[in-house]
Amino acid sequence: MAHPWDPQTFIAGARLAGRSEVTIQAGQAAAIAIKRTHPDLPVILTLNHLAHLADVNADFLQEVAHRKIDPYRVFRVKKRGVANLVPAQPRRYRTICVPEPRLMRVQRWIAQNILQVTPSHMASFAFTKNRDLKGAAEMHVNAKWVVKMDVRQFFESISEAAVYRVFRTFGYGALLSFQMARVCTRRPDHHRRDARALLGRGGQRPYRSHPMGHLPQGAPSSPMLANRAVEALDCRLERLAIRAGWTYTRYADDLAFSRTTDATRGDAMKLVKLAELSLQMHGLVVHRQKTSILSPGSRKILLGMLVDTGKPKLTKAFRNNIETHLYALTHKKIGAEKHRTKRGFSSVIGMRRHILGLIAYAHQVDEDYAATLYAKANSVDWTGDRASADALGRA
Repeated sequence: MAHPWDPQTFIAGARLAGRSEVTIQAGQAAAIAIKRTHPDLPVILTLNHLAHLADVNADFLQEVAHRKIDPYRVFRVKKRGVANLVPAQPRRYRTICVPEPRLMRVQRWIAQNILQVTPSHMASFAFTKNRDLKGAAEMHVNAKWVVKMDVRQFFESISEAAVYRVFRTFGYGALLSFQMARVCTRRPDHHRRDARALLGRGGQRPYRSHPMGHLPQGAPSSPMLANRAVEALDCRLERLAIRAGWTYTRYADDLAFSRTTDATRGDAMKLVKLAELSLQMHGLVVHRQKTSILSPGSRKILLGMLVDTGKPKLTKAFRNNIETHLYALTHKKIGAEKHRTKRGFSSVIGMRRHILGLIAYAHQVDEDYAATLYAKANSVDWTGDRASADALGRA
């Protein structure tokens, strides 16, 4: 979305509002710095200006920036794999922090009007326009060797300071960048206390409050901010891969390296060590239990897809899983309620959303196959019980 800026209109309006020439010149200089970064970036001069552009109350945004309030709904959800295949380990949980509507509105505005203006690094395929899971997998087709790595607590590892630097790279002023970083981050739960106890004189908390916040998983601005915050890492890992004859991609916290030429396990292990060192230099930690080296002769599964042939393919296990779901759901002696109970879902509507999510994933990889799945799903009687029927009617 383009945001035109007319300096003459700004000057005339500022003078009409009684602003000093010094203030007007400072505003002009700030606008020039932003537009030099990218002409489509919106000129934002203060936090109150951002509140006006996003159509939220300025006092509310100031409270968020001062950490006076914690406007998030926090809950835990079970972690699932990319294709949600049968897990080899017990379920683990991730913490989701959903901002309240006013804060979500601002964060979404920032994502759509600032963070989407320029694309992320070419090796990054998540949360980026015109890039997706399949595109990431396509970079690794016909692979002989694949190295997979996972970043532990990816969003939580992106600090408030890193987010501040992101906004500074867009040309925004130091104070505004700091305030926007506060708007887009959240302090860790285990350090959270009664906000009133942290207020200084006059009921005001100083901006210097510790510990530093991090990106909350569940905020609309977090994915793209995370991409921006690790651009230097993407550059480093891409250079590392190219020098060693590998191809590198990142899909959120999933890192992948592959090569179509011969190599040794020693080559792959050396790559892993260098990548781990690069991640540490950028404040990130590898989930070592999830690091895997796939050698010639083994199945190359990446982001839930097979990549050892000329194009990404859904795995047989994924197909069997979704087809078993749909067989049971359309069987006259089983149906939605019995299948829900058998598979351990808490409600039919939750099961329905889960299965439709699997089909949506399949659609990214194989549209024709997904079309047959959608047709079967549309023939399912999802009203397995009264409570779920009522919920589906409201959905």
